Amino acid sequence: MAKVILSDVGKVYDDGTRAVTGLDLEIEDGELLVLVGP
Repeated sequence: MAKVILSDVGKVYDDGTRAVTGLDLEIEDGELLVLVGP
């Protein structure tokens, strides 16, 4: 079985604004994840 693991993910914009910090995700086989944003 397959899975995707994302660990300590972050997003910082050019002006230094932090949108996401320290995100951890584990997507198991058969699960669906949709990320929406700019």
